[in-house]
Amino acid sequence: MGLGAEQGLRQPLAIIFGFGFIALFASVGALGIAAAVFIASVLALPSFSRLKTLLPLELPFAIFLIFIAWAWASSSWSPYPKSDQAWKMALGLPVYCLFAYSVWSLRGKARLWALYAAFSGLMVLFFVYTLEAITGVISGLFAEGNAREQMLRDATRGVSALVCVTPVAWAFVAMLVPGWRGIAAGILLALLAGFVSWKLGLSAGVVAIGFGAILFGIGWLFPRTTILVVGLIAVGMLMLAPMGIPLVLGLLDTNELPATWDVRVQIWQIASERIAQKPLFGWGLDASRAFTDLYVARGVDVQFRAAHPHNIGLQIWLETGLVGVLLFSAAALALAVRVANSWNLTRSQGAAIAASAGVILIFGMVTYGAWQEWFWACTAWVAAMCFLVGPEPEKRAEL
Repeated sequence: MGLGAEQGLRQPLAIIFGFGFIALFASVGALGIAAAVFIASVLALPSFSRLKTLLPLELPFAIFLIFIAWAWASSSWSPYPKSDQAWKMALGLPVYCLFAYSVWSLRGKARLWALYAAFSGLMVLFFVYTLEAITGVISGLFAEGNAREQMLRDATRGVSALVCVTPVAWAFVAMLVPGWRGIAAGILLALLAGFVSWKLGLSAGVVAIGFGAILFGIGWLFPRTTILVVGLIAVGMLMLAPMGIPLVLGLLDTNELPATWDVRVQIWQIASERIAQKPLFGWGLDASRAFTDLYVARGVDVQFRAAHPHNIGLQIWLETGLVGVLLFSAAALALAVRVANSWNLTRSQGAAIAASAGVILIFGMVTYGAWQEWFWACTAWVAAMCFLVGPEPEKRAEL
């Protein structure tokens, strides 16, 4: 059976090309992941007859689209004048999801070649960042000063992408290298991801790898339950962010935290105060960019104006209010229930999904903004690879 015997050549070749394209952008700082996933999705777009099967939409996706519509509507009362973020969300996020759907729909040899392409891309990603962490050869190409600092800042996004896909890499090696050699290879990849995160100053990555490893092990034993628990944890962290974060901060000695975390504490405290001022509908999409609060890192003569609260729970509360949080949480919980109840969920797939979701949650809660396109595209990329470590979709779903 040839590569395109079941679905033609366009879609499989586009997906194979897409995995290489995405890995390339992730290797040079990750900001281009959104463009790479978008292009790959358009090239691999399923036929119209297949797209029609998405209507009526799966419940999680349908709720998520309602959330996007609400976020778009909130831009009408936002103090931030530009509306391009609403367009990026409305046009980009559904297309990113379609990339994952296109990968899920692959059959036969096309699916196998996509798996090899995805795994090869991950290995290139590990090689590039491990090489940089050990030798500094890439950052050494940039002159000392702002250019190198910007390059290293961009590199932390790429390292974040590397950490996000590490649980899927564990599932891949479990499939491709069974037995103790696969376990050893998985441990090596975890150590490499942790080392790269530490070496390039991404402390959240070190924490995420440890958390992901725990979830992967539990998820291997109890895949469905672990996915549900991670979903409930995510919903709890979203819903309780404005109340829980100030409570936790009150128990910490912030003077013992690194300077970068000290700035985060300041941002979280002020964001929580602003949420209390407009809790129901929020301040409007991208309102965080309009605030003029300045933050000073402890012991460092640098003033910083935050573009977002560095916590997706706080940002969704701050900009879309309780209405937005309820919609987003409902979509997340519906997705967790839908995935956990998949009839053909395997142990390795369940472990990869639970661990990947946990890692993404760590980054979302301490590092990145809720609307960053590259982070959403990275999530779609991870989801697409999670499909590949499971069985083919049931044949009776074909048209």
